[in-house]
Amino acid sequence: MNRSKNRRVWTGSIAALSMALVLAGCSSSTSDEASTAETSAAEEVAAVETSAAEAAAEGEPLTIGVSFYSQQIPLFVEMLEGVNDLAAELGVEIIFADGGGSAEEQTNQIENMITSGVDAIIASPVDANAMVPAYESATAAGIPIFSAANKVADEFETGFVGPDLVSYATQTLDRLIDCMGGEGELVLITGPPQISFVQLQQLGWDASLANNPNVKVVQTLVDEDLSTAKAVDLANAALTANPNVKGILSSTDNIGVGVEQAIKGQGLDPKSICTAGWDAQPNAVELVKAGSYDLTLSYLGYKWGQVALETAIAAAEGNLPASHYIVTDGLFIDSSNVNDLTADQIKGKTPIS
Repeated sequence: MNRSKNRRVWTGSIAALSMALVLAGCSSSTSDEASTAETSAAEEVAAVETSAAEAAAEGEPLTIGVSFYSQQIPLFVEMLEGVNDLAAELGVEIIFADGGGSAEEQTNQIENMITSGVDAIIASPVDANAMVPAYESATAAGIPIFSAANKVADEFETGFVGPDLVSYATQTLDRLIDCMGGEGELVLITGPPQISFVQLQQLGWDASLANNPNVKVVQTLVDEDLSTAKAVDLANAALTANPNVKGILSSTDNIGVGVEQAIKGQGLDPKSICTAGWDAQPNAVELVKAGSYDLTLSYLGYKWGQVALETAIAAAEGNLPASHYIVTDGLFIDSSNVNDLTADQIKGKTPIS
């Protein structure tokens, strides 16, 4: 199934570029800010573009399957943009499928990719357990399959590309607790518990709470749709039941924006309740600028997508990563830096000066 015999010209360059992008875009995930270290990644891209063009002339280009959880989530839009832009530079064909939040649909999509003979797959699985058979099918067909954003158990995937979600979750809640003055009542609004990032996020939250005994979680709610509309209802109920709440932490900014709408709808001062979430989607960033939303985390999605693609390409050429985890960086955005960042910097498309 691997058609590498026509790609000898660019195999070594792909591996070199993969390492360059990882070094350029992936520093220790415990850092609070994205690394700004200069590397020679741009020069590597130029070199590989030439090799890729020569290889494409010799035979079929590589084909990489990409299956994301849902294109309704801004992060995946950013990641796919990064994937498509780099694929165009390298002469790689992308077969993309939107899982639409359905494990059954996503399984069928990955099975179709396997049947079509893709060289590698990047997937963000809807369900950590339900998606295992699709991963096993890829492995049985000799096709490397990498998880990104969400994952299955390590033994079923070729590797995982992404941030250290547990560490970032701990840091997020630590920062929110600082905003709360180190004490008080806290509400948690999470995403669907079957999604791995929600499970990892909870581990990080638990670690933070263990070190902050003066913070009491008075309610934990689940937004099964990861939707703003559902979050408004949940936050309204939480605020009514817990009038003394000092902080509300959301799994995603889709939820966090709904929390802000509920706070405003109840006539409360947004600055009286500390709020945070993940994704750095544009409307959440605007709320940070306005001073009503205290913190969001960007995954630098554009760069993340490119690192995932380079990892998949290298694996398709027989160059598996040295570690199961290819760690990418994130960027916390709050009042201290929100006005200094461009939209392209927030999604990882351009470096932070």
